[in-house]
Amino acid sequence: MRSGRSECGFTLLEMMVAVLIVGLTVTTFFQLFGASLRLELRARGFDEVVVLGRQTFALLRARDIRKDEFPWSGEVENFSWSLRLEPVDVKPDADAVVDDEAVTLRWTSELYRLIFALQDVRRPGRHLRLVTYRQVKPGYFTDEFKEEHL
Repeated sequence: MRSGRSECGFTLLEMMVAVLIVGLTVTTFFQLFGASLRLELRARGFDEVVVLGRQTFALLRARDIRKDEFPWSGEVENFSWSLRLEPVDVKPDADAVVDDEAVTLRWTSELYRLIFALQDVRRPGRHLRLVTYRQVKPGYFTDEFKEEHL
């Protein structure tokens, strides 16, 4: 004989487990989606800093740094920037010789490091630091320039 109970369909417990699994999956998906949107916005902000910084630094490097009107700091859009010049010590070892005739090596140029710093005025966490090196002949920078900017 057949009992009055049918074996077709799902029980209430099975339905609750299925709803719980779907709910956890959807919740996880939305958390990942929200986090990816935040990361994308943050990356877009860093791209803006990098592009603006490289453009500004390229414009500054194209100018003659020895001129009195050369800007050492300033503002562009919502960013403040500054430029520093530092000498790099590249003197050879005094005992360096080329061959048996004891010829000492002499550097025929000076090396300087240009450090560009860009800071977002509104958000202090957004900043950029770019460094480049410039090789110049001795005497390129006057002593007065060196005293003022080094």
